[in-house]
Amino acid sequence: MIKIFINRPIAVLMFFLAVFVTGMMSLRRLPLELTPEVSYPKLSVATQWPNSSAEMVEAYVTAPIEAVANTIANVRKVDSISDEGNSTVNIELTREANPDFAALELNEKLSVIRESLPFGTSPPKIQKYVPKEFQSGEFLTYHLFGNYTPLEVRQYALKNMRGPLMGIKGVADVQVYGGQDEEIHIILDRGKLKLFGLTVEQIQRTIREMAVEETVGRLYRGAYKFELVVRNPLTSVEEIARAQILMPKNLFVHISDVAKVERSVQDVRQIGRINGNPAVIIQIFREPGTNVIQVADRVFAKIAELKKKFPPSLELIKERDQSKRIRKELRDLSVRALFSVIVIFFVLLIFLRRFRMPLIILSTIFFSVLLTINFFYAAHIGLNLLTLAGLSLGFGMLVDNAIVVLDSIHRHWQKGIPVAEACAAGTSAVALAIVAATLTTVAAFIPFLYLTGELRLYYIPFVAAVGLSLMSSLLVAFTLIPSLSHQLLIREFTLTADFERSGLLDQKLRNFYEKTLRWILRHKIIVLLVTIFCFWGSYKLFDKHVTKGSIWAWGEETYIAIWARMPSGADIETTDQLARFFEEKLKQQQGVEKFYTRVTNETAYIRVTFPDSLIFSAVPLIVKENMTAAATQLAGMVVGVYGFGPGFYSGGGGSTPSFRLKMLGYNYNQVKKYAEFVGQRLKRNVRVRNVDVSSSGFGWGDDRREILLSLNRGNVAKYHLTNVEVLNQLRNYLRENLAWQKLKINGREFAYKIKFKGFQHFTLRDLQNVPIRSASGESVRLKHLAEISERKVMSRIVREDQQYQRWITFEYRGPYKLGDRLIESILKTSHFPPGYELERATWMFMKKEEKKQIYQVLALSILLVFMVTAALFESLRQPFIVILTIPLALIGIFLIFYLTATNFDRSAYIGVVFLSGIVVNNAIILVDHINAVRKLEKDRRTAIITGAADRVRPILMTTATTVFGLLPLVLFSHEEKSIWFSLALATIGGLIASAVFVLTVIPILYDWLAKNLDLRRGLS
Repeated sequence: MIKIFINRPIAVLMFFLAVFVTGMMSLRRLPLELTPEVSYPKLSVATQWPNSSAEMVEAYVTAPIEAVANTIANVRKVDSISDEGNSTVNIELTREANPDFAALELNEKLSVIRESLPFGTSPPKIQKYVPKEFQSGEFLTYHLFGNYTPLEVRQYALKNMRGPLMGIKGVADVQVYGGQDEEIHIILDRGKLKLFGLTVEQIQRTIREMAVEETVGRLYRGAYKFELVVRNPLTSVEEIARAQILMPKNLFVHISDVAKVERSVQDVRQIGRINGNPAVIIQIFREPGTNVIQVADRVFAKIAELKKKFPPSLELIKERDQSKRIRKELRDLSVRALFSVIVIFFVLLIFLRRFRMPLIILSTIFFSVLLTINFFYAAHIGLNLLTLAGLSLGFGMLVDNAIVVLDSIHRHWQKGIPVAEACAAGTSAVALAIVAATLTTVAAFIPFLYLTGELRLYYIPFVAAVGLSLMSSLLVAFTLIPSLSHQLLIREFTLTADFERSGLLDQKLRNFYEKTLRWILRHKIIVLLVTIFCFWGSYKLFDKHVTKGSIWAWGEETYIAIWARMPSGADIETTDQLARFFEEKLKQQQGVEKFYTRVTNETAYIRVTFPDSLIFSAVPLIVKENMTAAATQLAGMVVGVYGFGPGFYSGGGGSTPSFRLKMLGYNYNQVKKYAEFVGQRLKRNVRVRNVDVSSSGFGWGDDRREILLSLNRGNVAKYHLTNVEVLNQLRNYLRENLAWQKLKINGREFAYKIKFKGFQHFTLRDLQNVPIRSASGESVRLKHLAEISERKVMSRIVREDQQYQRWITFEYRGPYKLGDRLIESILKTSHFPPGYELERATWMFMKKEEKKQIYQVLALSILLVFMVTAALFESLRQPFIVILTIPLALIGIFLIFYLTATNFDRSAYIGVVFLSGIVVNNAIILVDHINAVRKLEKDRRTAIITGAADRVRPILMTTATTVFGLLPLVLFSHEEKSIWFSLALATIGGLIASAVFVLTVIPILYDWLAKNLDLRRGLS
C-alpha cells in the first residue's frame, strides 16, 4: 500500500491539491463564533411581579412554578431564586432529556396555572440555560446618550436606529432598554366623581370600548364569505377627553368633566446616565450560525452611516463587542501558529541538519489542518474558541507522526537500502507503533463522551478538534511523507557533508546515551529510589504550596465601582439625588474617561473607567480615595467604593471579596444564625476585612419592609363588598400600576393609567382613610375593613434542593494561599446539626460531581490506553511498562505548577487526562522497537541498549516539537485565567518529565520484566 504512494507522486500531488482547495472552501463556509451553539439540559423560568416582596414572590409565583417544574419528564434537580419583584426557577434535566421537548412540555403545563398567578404577574418566560464559560455576553451593545430628556433619547433610538439595524443581514433582533416611554394619564377628581355619581369602573369600561377591535361574525355573498370586523381607532388623546359616559335619564357626561386627560411619561423604574446625561442601551442580537466578524463589520458600517445624521450633543458609545474577542483570538492564533512553526523548524533543523527535511515535516501541519477543516465542515462543527484552541494545542503534536516516519526512512536509507525500498521499509517499520501511539491519544479522549453537565459542553468541541487533527496527521504521515521523502532522497546518490555532520552528531548523542544507559542498568535500585524520591518530593511541594482552585477574577478592565443603598422604602428620586452627588464629584476628577450611572428605588451604581494610558498610573487610586472621602460625608445609607482590575491589583488598591462560603439548611432563621456565627469567626482574623453575610451573596442584607393589608372578611361582607372590589378601588390611589393597559392612537400603542388626583403623594395615613364604595352607594373607610401593619421581609430567598442558602463573602489581605488555608480551617473546625452544612463556594472551583467525573474519565482513559497497547504488543504485561509513564509524568506536572506558582484548576485536571494519551507515545515507540531488536539480538541487555539508542532522536524531537508548539499558549496568554493556560502548562511539564523517565526508567522496567519466562516466550 505504501509503495503506491511512493511510485505515484502525481496522484499524491492531486490528492493534496484537492485537500487544499476543499479545505479553503470549507474554511470560508464554516461559521465563526466565539463559543459553540450548545444545548445544555437545563431550563430556567423567569417571571416578574413588580413591587412584590421576596416572600410574596416565593409563595405565590415561585412555589407554583416549582410544583409544575417537578412534574415534567426527566427532571433531575429544581432550584429557585425569589427576589423583590422577580422569580427564577432553574430546572436541570437528565442527560438523555431533549431541552426543546422539555421546554414545550413545561410551557403547556405553565399555561394551565398562568391564570391563577397574581394579578400583574408577567407571563413566565422559559429560557435555555447557558453555562458560565459559554456566556460570551451580548453580541454588540451600545450606549446612546446626550443632553436630552430620557424620552427623547429613547424615541430617537427606536425611530431612527432600531429599524436600520434590524435590516442588516445576520442581525436577529435589536432591543432598546432604558429611557422613558410616553404614557396617557387619566387623573380623576374624586369630588366630581361623587357629584355625578360615577364610578371608576364606568370610566374604565368607556375607555376600553372606545378602541375595541374584534371580529363579530361573518357575512355571505354568494359563494364568498366575509369577516365582519369592528374597528374604532383613536386618532388623538383629545378623543378620550371628549368620550361620553351614559348617565340616568339619558344624560351624558364627558370624561373631561370629571378627569384631566394628558400625555405624560411612564413612572421611572430605573435611571441610566453616562457622564451625567440620560442614556439608553441598544442591544444587538446575532443570528445563530453566522460569522461574528462579518456581521459585526456590517453593523459598524451602518452605525457609521447613522452617526452622520445624529443631532448635536447626541453620542453613541460601544460598550460590548463580541467580535473584539474573536478577532483577538484569531490574532493570537496566528501569532502562536507562526511562533510554533518557526520554533519547530529550528528544532528539526538542529536534529536533522538538513534544510529540506524540516520543510517536509512542517508541510504536514498545513495539510493536517486543512484536512481537519474538511472534517469540521462534514461534521457540522463550527470554528470557535474551543475548536481553534484545540487546533492550536495540537500544533506540536501534528508533526510527531511525520518525525517518526521520516526518521525511520532516513535510517533505512543511511544503511544503503535503495530509496524506494527505504521509504517503504522505513514507513512499515514504524507503522504499527505510530498507529498505536495515535490511537492511545484518541482513546484517552473517548471517555470525554461520557461526561455530563457543563464539562461535556466545555471539552467535547476541544476533543473533536484534537482528535480529528491527529487522525488527519496520521493520514498525511503515511501518504505525503513517504512520497516527498522519495522525491528528495532519490536525488541524493551519496551522503553529503551535511548528512555526515548529522551522522557525527547523532553518533555523539547515541554514544552518550548508551554510556548513560549502561550505568543506569547497572544501578537500577539507585535510579528507582531517586525516581520515587522525585515523585514523593514533587507531590509534597505541590500539595503544600500549589492552590487547588481558581481565583475569582473580574476581568482585565480597570474601573471603580461605587455602590450605594438608601434605607428601605426610599423612592427613586431620593436615591437619584445621591447618585448625582457622586456624579458632580466625578466631573471634577482629572483622568476619568467615562462614568455610567444606574439608579433604582433603593440602590445606585456608578462605574468609572479610565483611558488605557492611565490604567497603571496613580490616577485610578487617587480617584478612588477621593470618592471614598466623599462617601464618608454621607450618613444614614450604605456606600461602598471598590477598585477592580490590574490598575488596582498592581497598585495596591482595593479589590473584590476574594472568598465565598455557602451556608445551607432547611430553616431560614437557623441558616442566618449559623452564617453570622461563621462571620464573627472570620472577623477575628486580622487579615480579613469586608465580611458580608447576606441571603444572596450579592445583595444588601435583609432589612426590606413591606406594608401588610389584612382584609377582615366579615366586615367586607357586612358592607356588601368583595375582596376584589376593595383591591380594584385601591389601585387608583397608588402611584404604581401593576396592570398593563394599552390604547392604540394613530396606530401607535400607549400605556394608560387611571388615577385619582394627588396619587403621587399618597401616604399611609391616606391609605387608612380611603373611602371604599359598595354597589349600593354606601361608603366605608379602609381602616374599618382591614388591618394595616408593617413587617420585615427578606430581600432574596434562594433554595437549592429545597434548602435555603446564604453566602458569606470576605476579602483576605495577603497571599491567596493563606486565605485558602483559612477557608480550609474554618470548614474543618465548624460543626453544625444535621441538615445544616457549610461548604466552599462552587463557582471558585470544580463541583464535587465534576471532580468525580474527571477521576472517572482519567481511570477509563488509562484502561483504554492499556487495551490499545496490549493489542499492539500481544502481551498483558508489557502495557504496564507503558502505563507507568503516566505517574512519572505527574512529577513534571507537580514541579511546573509549583515553580510557576500557578493554580491547579479545572483545566489542569483535563491536562492530566490529556497527558494520559500523549506521554505513553514515546514509551510505545521505545518498547516496540526494543521488541523488534530482541528478535535479532539474543543478548537481552544489548537489545535494550541498542533499541533505546535507536529511538533517542525521534523521542527528543517529538517531545521538543510538542513542547515548543504548546509554549505560545503559555507565553502569549495575557491572563492566567485563560482556559487553556493551565492545560498547556500541565502538558508541557508532563511531557518533559516523561521524556526523561522514558529514556531512563522504562529500560529498567523492561529489563526486569524481560527476565520473566512468560515475557521471553511472548518475544520468541
